[in-house]
Amino acid sequence: MPPGRDLRADLGRTVPGSLRAKVIPLGVSASGQDVYASVWTPQFAGVAAVSLATGGMRKIQQFGNRVTDQADGSSDGGWLVWEETYSLQSLDDFTVYGWDPVTGRLLRLGQSLPGAGGAPWPSPWHPPAVSGHYAAWAQGYGPDGEVEVRLADLATGQVRVIRTGHTQPPFFDGSLVVWPESDRPGAQTSLRAFSLVTGRPARLPPALRAVHGTEFVVTDGTRTAYFSPDLTALYYSRAPGQQARIVLRLPVGVEFADLAMGAGWIAWTTTAATYLASTTTGTYTQVTPEYGIATGSGSDVLISDAASGKAAGSKAASLILPMHVVGPAGLAWPGCRVGRSH
Repeated sequence: MPPGRDLRADLGRTVPGSLRAKVIPLGVSASGQDVYASVWTPQFAGVAAVSLATGGMRKIQQFGNRVTDQADGSSDGGWLVWEETYSLQSLDDFTVYGWDPVTGRLLRLGQSLPGAGGAPWPSPWHPPAVSGHYAAWAQGYGPDGEVEVRLADLATGQVRVIRTGHTQPPFFDGSLVVWPESDRPGAQTSLRAFSLVTGRPARLPPALRAVHGTEFVVTDGTRTAYFSPDLTALYYSRAPGQQARIVLRLPVGVEFADLAMGAGWIAWTTTAATYLASTTTGTYTQVTPEYGIATGSGSDVLISDAASGKAAGSKAASLILPMHVVGPAGLAWPGCRVGRSH
């Protein structure tokens, strides 16, 4: 079913500047007034905070090479943390940065580790996770897929390794850092947890204990959602003590590609398009013509359409991604009930 009137209105408005330059969203500010993004304009290429109302830009860090450098990161509304890469052929060479929007403080938190031949060890690619003044990410440190999970205290700048082995990128669940891990290369993963309170390994909440074989897990500390290992089913739990159940299966030939969650909403991208669901009404609707991106902070959701065309005066790589902001009012729509294939 098509979006309701309020949601159609939000999707009909485009963030100023997103039709003139390549803007890839990394997160939304706590106020909902700015989007943190990788930006390519004729005058500037790098990480910036872009006003959703005017398109005005607060530069955070310029790329050394506008052609090869990229950034992928995340924010919970406060700190922005990203990994900056330097090649179009490999994402294994990177530096991790953190930026405080209140003070403007920029931290260099770490970098990829070189192997015996000088090339960086392969790392699983996923933006760092951020929660309050903590950030966590995974990076390769040895052969055979050996990966360490690193935890940064952004208030002090201290970084420590909290896990090594066959691990995958972490996420935060309240006061827990959680990551998928397998006993050996190629084995199906299950989740492990580390407590920010005790500084020790911790027991998983019931909603996460049944998660196996997937790195697509999102939680807001209360609700939890994740994909099946074959990327065809969406699981959802309303509370940490409640085991998740399947709420959506995709038709044959379509797979999930990304997952995001905020206050009152869940968004997912498939190989066909991006969809937005209300956790209040239990309905969802398609919000991009095809593929696309969904991110957000709190109740604000930022929707980017699939790339189409080139930004004026830019290089061939600078395809534009029209962006739209969906506010809380736009989440009350008549749509498909979660549970139906789409």
